[in-house]
Amino acid sequence: MTGREDLLLGFRLAVGGGRGSIVRLVLGAVGIGLAVAILLTGASAGTITENRDQRAFASYVQSKPIPGVAPLAYLPATTDFRGQAISLVHLRPTGPNSPIPPGVDRLPAPGEVFLSPKLDELVAADTSGLLRPRLPGNPVGVIAAETMLNPNDLVAYVGSGTLQSGPMVYGFGAERGYDDMVEKGVLALLLIGLFVLLTPVFIFIGTISRLGGATRDRRLAALRLAGSSAGQLRRITAAESLVGAAAGLVTGAALFLLFRGAVTNFQVFRFGLYPKDLTPAWPLVVLIVLLVPALTVVTAWFAQRHTIVEPLGVVRESAPPKRRLWWRLLPVVAGLALVLPDFGVASELGRAALIAGVVLLMLGIPALLPWLLDRVVSRIKGGSPSFQLAIRRLRTDSGTPSRVVAGLCVVLAGAIGLQSLMAGQVASQDKYQDTTDGRTMVYAEGPVADKAVAAVRAVPGSADVQSVRSLFVTTNPADALAALAVADCPTIEASTGVTGCRDGDVFTESVSLHKGQSVTLTDDTKREQPWTVPATPRPFGGKPSGITQLLAVRVFVTPSAMAGADLSGASVTVSLRDGTGDPDFVELVRNSVAPLGWEATVAAYNEKRITDEARMFGDARNILLGGALFVLLLAGVSLLVLAQEQVRERRRALGALSATGVPVRVILRSLVWQNGIPLLLGMVIATATGIGIAAVGRRMFWDAVYIDWTAVGVLAAAAIVMVLLVTASTLPFVRSAAKAESLRTE
Repeated sequence: MTGREDLLLGFRLAVGGGRGSIVRLVLGAVGIGLAVAILLTGASAGTITENRDQRAFASYVQSKPIPGVAPLAYLPATTDFRGQAISLVHLRPTGPNSPIPPGVDRLPAPGEVFLSPKLDELVAADTSGLLRPRLPGNPVGVIAAETMLNPNDLVAYVGSGTLQSGPMVYGFGAERGYDDMVEKGVLALLLIGLFVLLTPVFIFIGTISRLGGATRDRRLAALRLAGSSAGQLRRITAAESLVGAAAGLVTGAALFLLFRGAVTNFQVFRFGLYPKDLTPAWPLVVLIVLLVPALTVVTAWFAQRHTIVEPLGVVRESAPPKRRLWWRLLPVVAGLALVLPDFGVASELGRAALIAGVVLLMLGIPALLPWLLDRVVSRIKGGSPSFQLAIRRLRTDSGTPSRVVAGLCVVLAGAIGLQSLMAGQVASQDKYQDTTDGRTMVYAEGPVADKAVAAVRAVPGSADVQSVRSLFVTTNPADALAALAVADCPTIEASTGVTGCRDGDVFTESVSLHKGQSVTLTDDTKREQPWTVPATPRPFGGKPSGITQLLAVRVFVTPSAMAGADLSGASVTVSLRDGTGDPDFVELVRNSVAPLGWEATVAAYNEKRITDEARMFGDARNILLGGALFVLLLAGVSLLVLAQEQVRERRRALGALSATGVPVRVILRSLVWQNGIPLLLGMVIATATGIGIAAVGRRMFWDAVYIDWTAVGVLAAAAIVMVLLVTASTLPFVRSAAKAESLRTE
């Protein structure tokens, strides 16, 4: 036969070899298609970053004065509605040519608001009537969707005629600048995470390519008997593999397009994508189209390296190949050589060395695992019958399960290391300790302080209302300012533990004051005024709690002691409890101060005040954990396909075991051990590698090693559950293979 005829024969065998061939083709197409869809999504990373940067830079405000341009008073504020953050951007033009933010064709007039598409939908769908009062104006239009950073962003442009605070903006849009994520090393971590999540995909493709290996060998033996040469068999094998790869490419492209069309419905924490963001770079598409078929063909050929196909049958090497250690240590040694020296992550060289070193360390896992598994199982003796069956099987063929588990362990190691780095950074950034004890907090600026207190007290169900007016006190210009709180006696006693408070009293802690002393008060507007201490200050012991701890108060003054002082510039902080158990109590509080606009904000009980940097690391941590769990699912599918195919190919052996009296439950337990032993060994290696990555990467952020044991436990539990589910799924196939009738048909 010519080469063309060999390829055509391979194609016919792939699609016309009976029901078994069709089943293998469908399984291969679905498996490779899923992997291709993931690769196409990963190939869109550059476009995602570029498009998000363009949207982010387009909304940047320019505060540098531009001649001839009337500035725009611009003040963003935030409110929440049932856990969803809503951004209210207050705008006031100072002239006819004031800049217009992206997404609208004009500025909203006072009493008007423009809503983002998702906020417009949320307002229309709200049947409680609690959201509409939160908007300080009538909706008059919708902001263009493509100008929102994320499709699900809740944003409102609010027109104002009285806005005086906030920056003055002369334009919108900025040139691409230096990203702070690069400075902080987040980009390096995400690049490592991308490698971690994509590595098992290629291993999965290789595993799928081995489906039906025993059946293929028997067909090739028949062709050998008919006169085919060894070279022709390789071409036929390549053609069979290419058919599955082509079907997988088509299936993967279809799955990717389906996901791309529905991507706006998916949101990972605060991040979302538009369909146009999922556009893979064409060089990467070409690479995927060429790489996937090449990988399937090479894998199919590689699987036959220890198989001799002769006209009268198939001969396989009875002894497993001897695995050498020296070359398996090369990636580990090279990785250590790159990560141990401190090149500094602030430089391009440092980041490149760190990424390359960590990647090489994780490549050492699939290189070392087969060698370690061989050494471990060769030294295990004794045990239950099911355990001995599993050990015997692993001694004769440890390469197949170790390949699947190796990809799984790469995910585990990378996820453990990256999760620990991210969790440590979040812990170092998040310094806030909740001291509100389940109270709702309201902050209002000085001009609206009295209105805010009155509005909060009028909320149905409000209880235990406490309010504190905030100022700063100093005895002379050289001293540092100390926080001073004006509050009634019940609030002071609840905050400090003092007793016998009377209106007119003054309390101090670590601030030297005496009766008749003249000091200077400073409010939030930086306005200064003199004040004479009217009474001998009483010390209060202990640290202030609750509302006053948040304000770091060092001087407490009762209202009568502030007689004659101007408190109009002093902000107010109000705390209160829900006395009715209304689940929408916080929303009622927010609505009560909504007419005060940007001058009043509400923090729901138990909300943590964390920095934007901590949020960034926390979101990146959660995205990587979600991606790791998804790739674990992919590895589970790989194990499932492999387990069912092994049961199919070992029907004769399983039937013989059953015929000799081995119970089916023993066979099932042996499958659990057969999948579990490599997994347990791999998890130990992955955990050690992950902790090593965290220890090396700690110099990017902090001195101590922070291990996220929660993430370790979640990932380990997910892997164990996956193995149990995979084994349970083979029960029908094992029962069928264990029947005597099945043995006779073999």
